[in-house]
Amino acid sequence: MNPTTQPSQAPPPKLVTIDGNTLMNTEFEPLRFTAEKILPHGLFILAGSPKIGKSWLALDLCRAVATGTKLWDFAAAEGDVLYFALEDRYRRIQDRLKKISEEKTNLSRFHAAISSAGLNDGLLGQVHDFMALYPQTNLIIIDTLEHIRNGQNGERSLYSCDYRDMNQLRGITDKYNLTLLLVHHTRKLYDPDPLNTISGSTGLSGATDGLLVLEKIKRIENDDHLTIANRDTEGFCFDLKFNSDTCRWDFIGNHVSDEEAEDALAVLVNDFLSEEWSGTATELLKELKKLNSNFDLNPATLTKRLKSSTGLFKSEYHIGINFERNRKSRKIILRRISEA
Repeated sequence: MNPTTQPSQAPPPKLVTIDGNTLMNTEFEPLRFTAEKILPHGLFILAGSPKIGKSWLALDLCRAVATGTKLWDFAAAEGDVLYFALEDRYRRIQDRLKKISEEKTNLSRFHAAISSAGLNDGLLGQVHDFMALYPQTNLIIIDTLEHIRNGQNGERSLYSCDYRDMNQLRGITDKYNLTLLLVHHTRKLYDPDPLNTISGSTGLSGATDGLLVLEKIKRIENDDHLTIANRDTEGFCFDLKFNSDTCRWDFIGNHVSDEEAEDALAVLVNDFLSEEWSGTATELLKELKKLNSNFDLNPATLTKRLKSSTGLFKSEYHIGINFERNRKSRKIILRRISEA
């Protein structure tokens, strides 16, 4: 070969397109869910700080899918589950399953692995082999993501490596109609948007179908928020509480911000108040509950919210709030005030 002759290059693959009319007339399979409403099929990240309880939540999701029951109020689609518990041993998994499962629960569709190949040296092949044996698998969880990653290659940026790894994992969800959930960590730095706290570059979040972030309200308490942002469905923010007796996350309800809670309280008090009322926080709670049976606060929280929103009550609803305290009781005084 002439040393000046360049080897011929293979032609690029033909570009495949679809026209708008064909696209609009194509019937696609409806989006399927592993947990109704909150977790569709696709590639997702569950992130949270260390020791916050991510693995308990992941294992409870495994239990719900393997048994075809529920995660909170959301029905799970029954199927086989592959749980990569890469930070655990079988004894710990057994202990945890005993704590979160009812006696004699059939867990034959739950499959656990405590070791795996890395993403670049055999993991995908291991998953394909598993799927050949269990084609009805609905859920795969990798706990944690860092255990299967092989690091950066040469001069590639963190973003490039993150995006590369996610695209490799997306190949699993493209080939098999299931949910792949990656357990990951959040950064220590505060950000008002919990989705921005996920460790790594935006290549991780940008290449997934959705994000779930578990964040603690106060480190010494068991109250948490779970924020869910999915590409193809609505978002959610739930209040959860870790139950140390059952070792499961209890569903408290949809999260309400302080501003929303104060607005809702002001509307309710405005509907209740005629001209003037006085009484204890317990008595006021009883009256407000008559108007809204779902209104559920303790007296201390009610008092705290009234004190923090006196400006709102005065400016928007023309209601003055005063607090009187003596040796026998603490009273709340509500009265209508003029607009002047």
